[in-house]
Amino acid sequence: MGCLAALAGLLPLMAQADVRPLLAPTRDVTVEYEVSPEGRVPVGIRVAIQAGGARLRITSPELPTTFLVDRPAGEASILLPMLRAYSDVKIGQYDPERSILRGAHFARTGHRHLAGHDCTIWHADSAEGSAEACITDDGVILRGTASSARRGELGAITALRVSYGALPADDFAIPPDFQPSPFKLDKLVAPQ
Repeated sequence: MGCLAALAGLLPLMAQADVRPLLAPTRDVTVEYEVSPEGRVPVGIRVAIQAGGARLRITSPELPTTFLVDRPAGEASILLPMLRAYSDVKIGQYDPERSILRGAHFARTGHRHLAGHDCTIWHADSAEGSAEACITDDGVILRGTASSARRGELGAITALRVSYGALPADDFAIPPDFQPSPFKLDKLVAPQ
């Protein structure tokens, strides 16, 4: 799940300079991705992203958890619906802005059409690693790969479906009937 957290961190990054792509969606969007962590079986995930990329909700029919991300706080809540429990974890160290993309040089390298949308291929290199992503003009990542100078290849994400539409604020909140988990769930997001 640590790889999933790192790859998911690529999804909502904020643009900071004119030579960088827009890395956060300009409107609410839900994207169904295939996530392929390096050396592991691909997993299907659904990522709901608020406009601006500050909050994400990640679910998967293949995983028993829901992952709520609050990027400005550098935190996430892991929800276990079957137990009506959650655990909060710090995830700031997985934010690519603080690692792979810190001080990165970006370059446009082409164009593609993926999941029914046009996107521009961007390549980023830094002392921490590299990444390549195909990103729509409104900031949705349709395909992405990342490599860490320290850990090697991290894997890839590929969008299968993209749906725009308003997302309720409650989708990004811990349900009121959930209780703090009696055991730590942070191993679910730690690097493997």
